Amino acid sequence: MKLFSMGALSVAVLSLMQGCGDDNADVDDEYPYDPDKTTIIGGDSTDPVETPDGNDCIDVDGACAQPQDDCGDDGTADVIVDDKGNVVDVICYPTSGAPVETIPAESVPVEKTQNGSVVVLDAADDGEDIEGDLSVDANNVVIYGESPDVSVIGGDLDITKNNTTIRGVRITGDVTVEYNNANLVFCVIEGNLTIIGNNTTVAGCDVWGSLTIAGENTVLVSNHLAAAGPFAAQGLVCNANYHFSDDDQDGVIDEAELGDPIECSDKAE
Repeated sequence: MKLFSMGALSVAVLSLMQGCGDDNADVDDEYPYDPDKTTIIGGDSTDPVETPDGNDCIDVDGACAQPQDDCGDDGTADVIVDDKGNVVDVICYPTSGAPVETIPAESVPVEKTQNGSVVVLDAADDGEDIEGDLSVDANNVVIYGESPDVSVIGGDLDITKNNTTIRGVRITGDVTVEYNNANLVFCVIEGNLTIIGNNTTVAGCDVWGSLTIAGENTVLVSNHLAAAGPFAAQGLVCNANYHFSDDDQDGVIDEAELGDPIECSDKAE
């Protein structure tokens, strides 16, 4: 899906996901992800597993993960773990109640997103889905892409409200997290990442520019970073972050271009 360029945009409610007529009244079938699925990031595998019910656990290196406590028995979740398998963050994705609006490709209004919206970038490999800078100016917004290979924001991304989750998206410019409780998951950031707000989680992302952490309680797990570090910040938690250098300048991170784990430290310690 292509959007026209007009400089800095306020995020619009976008979706090409058509409803499938599911009779399940508790789960909206327009959401771009399956209900009752959990992805563990920071462990041995990122293959989704069933979200447990009741007091059941997902075993992560002997530790017990219970995303249902935060997201519900049928919830969709990303569980972020440290190097011992301990849960350091749980990211929930709405499976009912949050608006997902289907917009025809030939008619895309640009308007402020409602609080609690799910914004879907399509799976077509047709270039930039959003041409120009994007500002997220509502709370509790999820921007969900198919993958960074096809779901592209063609400019800077500025997160100016709380509780924003970006998943499966490529941002060709810089990303600035100004407010609290932001999540960046399975993303590619071609520019710089600046974290000013508190309680930011970055997991499974490639960051090609610099990384600046000014906020507290940042979580960095399973990322590839062009910035070599080390990094220190109040409440910083890290696991399995690796420096890379694109030696052949092909824009792809090869296994041979990954370096040593990046050192992190909590300034409070």
